[in-house]
Amino acid sequence: MMMGTLRDLQYALQEKIEELRQRDALIDELELELDQKDELIQKLQNELDKYRSVIRPATQQVQSRTELQEHHRTKRQAISAEPANVQQLSHVTLPNVPKSA
Repeated sequence: MMMGTLRDLQYALQEKIEELRQRDALIDELELELDQKDELIQKLQNELDKYRSVIRPATQQVQSRTELQEHHRTKRQAISAEPANVQQLSHVTLPNVPKSA
């Protein structure tokens, strides 16, 4: 009866060892995937930093130009073709043009 128990224990031990090997293989695979994703994140972060370094100065230039235009903008004055008072209209006669049928 001792041999059956010993064989059962050896078999159980072999199963556990195989489970550990499979888990180790899975861990190795996941660590590799994690490293690849970390590399991708770093690459994308570098690209983002590069784009930000270009966009920020361009945006600041546009903002400063807009601010300068707003501050230095001269106020325009409109000119009216109408006389300033009614007395100037008293001597004006409008020509009568007949309408054609």
